[in-house]
Amino acid sequence: MIIVQILLGLLAVFLLYKVFKGPTIIDRVMCADCIDIILGVLMVVYGAKEERALFVDLGLVLTLLGFVGTVLICKYLEGKL
Repeated sequence: MIIVQILLGLLAVFLLYKVFKGPTIIDRVMCADCIDIILGVLMVVYGAKEERALFVDLGLVLTLLGFVGTVLICKYLEGKL
C-alpha cells in the first residue's frame, strides 16, 4: 500500500505542474479535478491501511465536493451560471 500511495502522490505532483502550465482553462480545471480524486483515493487507501473508517468517509466526501466544484466551474465557463 505504501508503493501505491507514493505513486499516487507523484502523479498528483505531475498534475500540479499541468494545473499551472496548462494551455487552456479547461485543461487546468480537469487536472485540478484529477488531483482532487487522487487525494480522495489516497485518503481511502490510508484509511484501509490503518483500518479507520473516518478516512474512508472523508475521502469520499472530498471527492464528491471536488466533482460538484468542477461541474460548477464548467457551467460558469459555459455561461450558464
